[in-house]
Amino acid sequence: MSDQTSLSPLGFVNFDDIRGQNNEIELRIPFDEIKRIQRGQYVLIGSAGVERPYLGRVISGPFYTPDAVSKDSAFARTSILLANEVPFLPDFHGVCRVELLGRVSLDDYHLSGFASRPFPKTPVLPMPSDQIAQLLGLEGNMYLGHLTGYEQIRVYFNAHVKKVLPRNVGVFGTVGSGKTNTAQVLIEEAIASGWAVVVLDVEGEYISMDKPNGEAKKKPLAAAMQRFGVSPRGIENVQVFNCPGTESRCPDAREFCLRFGNLSPYDLIEIMGMSEAQETRFLELHEEATAKLMTKQGATQHKHSKWDRLAGNNNPVGLNSLPNLTLQFLIDQIDIENQDSGYGNKASWNKVLQLLVKLKRYQIFDSVDYVFNADDLLKPGQLSIFDLSDATNVRVNNIIIAQILREIFEKKIDEPDAPPTIVVIEEAHTFVSRENVKAMENIVDMLREISRRGRKRWLGLCFISQQPAHLPNEIFELCNTKVIHQTTGKRNLDALQVSAGNVNEAVWGEVPLLGQGQALIISPQFAHPVLCDMRPCSTNREYTD
Repeated sequence: MSDQTSLSPLGFVNFDDIRGQNNEIELRIPFDEIKRIQRGQYVLIGSAGVERPYLGRVISGPFYTPDAVSKDSAFARTSILLANEVPFLPDFHGVCRVELLGRVSLDDYHLSGFASRPFPKTPVLPMPSDQIAQLLGLEGNMYLGHLTGYEQIRVYFNAHVKKVLPRNVGVFGTVGSGKTNTAQVLIEEAIASGWAVVVLDVEGEYISMDKPNGEAKKKPLAAAMQRFGVSPRGIENVQVFNCPGTESRCPDAREFCLRFGNLSPYDLIEIMGMSEAQETRFLELHEEATAKLMTKQGATQHKHSKWDRLAGNNNPVGLNSLPNLTLQFLIDQIDIENQDSGYGNKASWNKVLQLLVKLKRYQIFDSVDYVFNADDLLKPGQLSIFDLSDATNVRVNNIIIAQILREIFEKKIDEPDAPPTIVVIEEAHTFVSRENVKAMENIVDMLREISRRGRKRWLGLCFISQQPAHLPNEIFELCNTKVIHQTTGKRNLDALQVSAGNVNEAVWGEVPLLGQGQALIISPQFAHPVLCDMRPCSTNREYTD
């Protein structure tokens, strides 16, 4: 801010309207200064030498109004309506609205709150760009892009503070808005910072991130990469997994399965949509099968209700406990139950049997040599991608996602020194939606538990969705950092705005108008929400229809 006194004012604070907002002022700009101002610009409000000037951001305008006559006067109207016939135009000036962001301490360049407002005629100066990043908290080691309107100012996340990635991230936007590019940028930067990254990829878009960006040879992207100072390159340590019986476009993909004995029966009940009667039968079956296996192993079974388990910090039933408990073993037990049951019970058992036999056909449990092991994922700089794009059943995908989340969480609890880890969930609205949230209490409780205890152990979640209106409020509450690309539709905008906190209405009004790759970022790291031009990703992306 050393050059504050050498800058001429852009304009001056106007008198207030009594209906104005406490955190907004009206700025009047002389005609000769209009070209120096634009929406989104940061400004200092205060005379040279003032110890604590205000920091502001232009949020609307510039609008143009005549100096000495009304815009509805005959003189003004004639100059517009008969523009081809009359040579004159009334003298005019610009008008902008400026959001007050705080008061600037010139001693250590930090923002503080304010309980007053600048006086009329207070000069408004352009904010020197060399101090904006520090004032807004844009510094860090994860390069995201440029502050919109300021190509010389880079926007970063800090991978080494717990208030960003470990407190979860949400990336939202309509199709083609740039959210997948943003997800790749986050993945690239997290990997470069030594994080382990796990991607649950329901579209198969991320499976070739070991290769450089294939679009980099085309002129538009090549120019953009040069402008942002990045180059095409792949990630070195990438592994791709796919489910048995499905195909992946990654030639090196490895088939994996889950161990049924590690599965929480409550997750399975919710995801499979069992009725109350089916739930009762299934839990009876699971308890009896567990008791038989534990008796064989010489262990003692401790029965707890669902709510006892959820209230405590015990492992979910079955997790890492019964490797011999298989889906086929449960199916065999149902046959035994059917032989011993009366007619009334057989119908309920048969319904459960149909669900389990159907589940077995998907081959996701105990079916191939490689059984999912969280140890293989939690390594610094390791990117692990689960390609779920060829699965034909959303419920199967959700079982896989839930179990991978559980086992990663348990591993982080057991081994606090494991590297920082973030799990990226694509199309999150297909996992937990507003429509099914009441039937997915156990899953939502798991996500809350991961959020509550995971951040202390450097475990974060990243939810990506193009349909935020379908996400339950619980997901928005978990995401302390939100990257919002262009979003349209009142329901989607309302869902995001309710969870976005204190974002100025005029700034929020920019969201439907954002260009491809632009985003509104709301984060505890930043002093205020910022608009960012996201950098192009360096890695390749598979484009899907």
